[in-house]
Amino acid sequence: MRVVATEYLSLDGVFEEPGKWSGPFFNDEAGQFKWGELRASDALLLGRKTYESFAAAWPSMTDDAGFADRMNSMPKDVAWSTLDCCDWSGSQPLTGDVAEKVRALKKEPGRDLLLRKRPALQHAEAGGHHRLVPAHGAPDPPRQGPSIVC
Repeated sequence: MRVVATEYLSLDGVFEEPGKWSGPFFNDEAGQFKWGELRASDALLLGRKTYESFAAAWPSMTDDAGFADRMNSMPKDVAWSTLDCCDWSGSQPLTGDVAEKVRALKKEPGRDLLLRKRPALQHAEAGGHHRLVPAHGAPDPPRQGPSIVC
């Protein structure tokens, strides 16, 4: 499996909390990109904050395309040292050395391990693939070779 991270990064360097600023720029093209990215993935890799926000929202979501069904049914590995159990379907905590656990996940057969990235996971997934989504909503093509560090 390879780790793939999609970053929402504004031209002036805003990285955190894309939900607070990227909404007006999200369009059909960006939606198709995100749906394709999710379909190409076998599992999600989440940090604590992302898990908490996703687990509070996704279980009650529905849509005609099946995006919500996919999000709710796929395996989710959660990097959270104090988490004993995960309530969201398919979620399991990564305990112990998170970097080692991510390296082990990368050795498993399968397609992409989609990283819904938080800074705490940046070092654990070194060697993954990054995709930048410019603020205007049109994603750049997936990169081959060395990772993009932003």
